[in-house]
Amino acid sequence: MRWRCKISGVVQGVGFRPTVYRYATRAELGGWIRNDSDGVTLEVEGPKEAVKAFVRRIEEEPPSLARIDTIEIESIRIVGERDFIIQPSKDSGDKKSPILPDIAVCETCLKEMRDPTDRRFGYPFINCTECGPRYTITKTIPYDRPNTSMAIFGMCDACRMEYEDAASRRYHAQPIACPECGPRLNMRLKNENFKEESANPKDSGINDSLIEKCATLLKEGAIVAVKGLGGFHLMCDATNDKTVERLRKRKRRPDKPFALMVKNLEMAKTLAHVSEKEEHLLMSKESPIVLLKAKATICTHWPSEKVTPGIDRFGVMLPYTPLHHLLFDYLDIPLVATSANLSEEPIVRDCSELVAKLGHVVDAVLDHDRPIENAIDDSVVQVIGDKWVQWLRVARGVAPLNLPVKKPIEKKIMAVGANQKNTIALAFGHNIVLSPHIGDLSGIEPMEYFKRTVATFERFYDFAPEALVHDLHPNYETTKWAKKVSFANRVLPVAVAVQHHYAHVLAVMAEHGVDRKVLAFAWDGTGYGTDDTIWGGEVLLADVEGFERVGHLRSFRLLGGEKAIREPRRVALAMLFEIFSIDEVLAMQNPTVRAFSVSEIRMLHQAWLKGINTPITTSMGRLFDAVASLGGICQRIGYEGESGLLLEAANIDKEVATEKGNCFKCHEDGLVDWEPLIRILAAGEKKSADRFIPALAALVEEIAAQYPDLAIVLTGGVFQNRTLCEMILSRLSNRDLLLPDKAPVNDGAIALGQAWCAIHRE
Repeated sequence: MRWRCKISGVVQGVGFRPTVYRYATRAELGGWIRNDSDGVTLEVEGPKEAVKAFVRRIEEEPPSLARIDTIEIESIRIVGERDFIIQPSKDSGDKKSPILPDIAVCETCLKEMRDPTDRRFGYPFINCTECGPRYTITKTIPYDRPNTSMAIFGMCDACRMEYEDAASRRYHAQPIACPECGPRLNMRLKNENFKEESANPKDSGINDSLIEKCATLLKEGAIVAVKGLGGFHLMCDATNDKTVERLRKRKRRPDKPFALMVKNLEMAKTLAHVSEKEEHLLMSKESPIVLLKAKATICTHWPSEKVTPGIDRFGVMLPYTPLHHLLFDYLDIPLVATSANLSEEPIVRDCSELVAKLGHVVDAVLDHDRPIENAIDDSVVQVIGDKWVQWLRVARGVAPLNLPVKKPIEKKIMAVGANQKNTIALAFGHNIVLSPHIGDLSGIEPMEYFKRTVATFERFYDFAPEALVHDLHPNYETTKWAKKVSFANRVLPVAVAVQHHYAHVLAVMAEHGVDRKVLAFAWDGTGYGTDDTIWGGEVLLADVEGFERVGHLRSFRLLGGEKAIREPRRVALAMLFEIFSIDEVLAMQNPTVRAFSVSEIRMLHQAWLKGINTPITTSMGRLFDAVASLGGICQRIGYEGESGLLLEAANIDKEVATEKGNCFKCHEDGLVDWEPLIRILAAGEKKSADRFIPALAALVEEIAAQYPDLAIVLTGGVFQNRTLCEMILSRLSNRDLLLPDKAPVNDGAIALGQAWCAIHRE
């Protein structure tokens, strides 16, 4: 018998064809296999039971990096083939095969790189079909070398033999390279006006190399930009107070935590508590930044307090490229490894751009000549209560995130996401593809990066959307773009405007492939509501048909609008105005009132009375700010979510309040009144801020009890608060919980929810 099999999913760039080739030859079957724009197509011929066993083995034992979504089998005419071959890729024009994320260097390649007898000894660009760059070098699909940025490097005879040998680990490994024919390093020093100093590509041993020179500079206190997979890191000695402080001043980043890259798992464990799940994430092929609880005991190589000022955790990642591993051969200290970019701008991927924008920040640049086709940041993840693996940023190693859809999608849909933590999503065929993290669209450069990402995914899939989906907010940059953009020389009608918090909920439903009604807590900082106010503390009954707002925080005003987001004291003062007279407020001695002069309070009270630049909100994120202000924890913040992190770091006493108690009052119409909480905080009761997070967990439990038959969704940036989530998971341990465990819990998933909405709407 002879079968034709069409296989979709993550089946390109993962060693799928050589694996199938080995299975077929061992079973003495004839036929062929090839990549195409939909995935993989193969024909196999032989005895009936042998053919069935062969296909079953493909399903049960695919390559470790592969994911099979569908296998379509068709019985066809026997042609008498005895040998099984791998055919050249075929471009059918209808591109559906997912692009694979970049993958951390594998142990086998590292072993070869450490072997003095191996021809790739010390080579910082070693890779195979199990590891190495994918998304960052891809121009279009099928994923073949001519369609990548590696096309400029002609293979030497030795690499060509491996590339064409189906029994080799490097069979059709598109980034294949060696010192003879592949990319090379170069270094530029600031005191030499960033003049290039190149390494001999045929002499890539680590001794007396540019890598050693880079390590020496780092140990001496220099700030070095090091080119990775998707852009540059700014690196420095994390234990050196003066160097870290200098990096903060040069980059104008006074408070936001820096990520750390450490030599190995052992070093990570000297700095932080590492659970089994956290260890698995650190060592995984995705190799993300993992947020870890810092240890109380300071070790020899303890990072400077300026790395994560005021908070009790570290963002830690392990080396994930061969270059990183070679660099740590000369280092026994943790390194700051933060994205090379200006504030609120995308990561820099080109050396000339880096020198132009960040030449004043760095002392040297360790560069290489493999072009980065698509820039990408590091992914960020945390583990909640050893139960919930929660992604905060989906990027390198994880994105593009491909989610299979059971029913075929009728139209090509593009969802353009939110303004903060922006991503885009494409829905077509049997897939939703969520792009890597793009960032906050607050200026010209971020919007250009957004447009470049749109063009990239349009090119990947020859994608001309038949429908666009955007946020309800009329002033989001993505909304304005969606209303004026044209594809294929025609302006598209905007198909759907989706409310922000409903999109949050739909994103979780999309992950789990559900369309049934759920009870959702959608808590974040900002989202445009259907009543033209700013939502953010919402309880929704939702399904794919729509939602009902069955609960929300009592509204309050933001004194100064955008200024209130950076100044928690303004949020807290507005809430005091809601409850007390101006004279009562002026007589108070709490930290919020002390943060203003009398004249400032009187002036802001007049603005509050008249509604001047004081938008109305129900934001749970801003309530966190108010609590942090009244509790004396912070009055101004330097980055989003800082107040929540500082509240957690304040060592909350979980025994102070375990019930909603007198902190919140729930009304029959679903209104959640925060006035009792603010009264307690305003009085300055000892440890009063400790009541807040436990009271929120009790509030969730109380509301959930009113809907005992519905699954519970937790979504929105507020649920990045680990303490809050741990308490809620403990209280709802017997309930059906739908949690975001692939896409981000924050606005990075909005595009996914928008796409899920459009899929289920005409």
